[in-house]
Amino acid sequence: MRPGGSPAAAAEANNLPGINFVACLPDSAFQELYLPVSSDPKITYVQVASENDGVGVCMGAWLGGMKPALLVENTGFTLGTYALLRGPMAFGVPMLLLISHRGELGDERWFSVPFGWGTKPLLDSMRITHRSVEKTEEVSAAISNAVKSMNSMQAPVAILFSGEILF
Repeated sequence: MRPGGSPAAAAEANNLPGINFVACLPDSAFQELYLPVSSDPKITYVQVASENDGVGVCMGAWLGGMKPALLVENTGFTLGTYALLRGPMAFGVPMLLLISHRGELGDERWFSVPFGWGTKPLLDSMRITHRSVEKTEEVSAAISNAVKSMNSMQAPVAILFSGEILF
């Protein structure tokens, strides 16, 4: 979520239906989301040191009966692919991946562009169902549908945030 720019999107995303555990490697794109989530008494929030740690912590949370989500920038998602393939994808562990999609149209960070190009093809190659959300009013329904899908498929599902939500 762009800092100071889209509090409505953050408020929408803070309503995480069916999620009671969130792991996050904090970054500026998700500041407006992870700060309120970290103090929500209905959600167990854990800051992690790496994206791979986040995948492992979410997998452990699910094995302990929790419904996990991982907040990560797409650059970090690329780093966490091994852990996703080795754990949740191989063993059928549902997990909501909330990914800031850097490098999309409108992103002025030139160094993020290659990650923008690669994120969706990487998700597709891993067979992770995903949806891009660009407008604030789409956030709540996208998260609700993704949680339903991850639980029925017993697999990770991703929401990519971009457009007016980030830029």
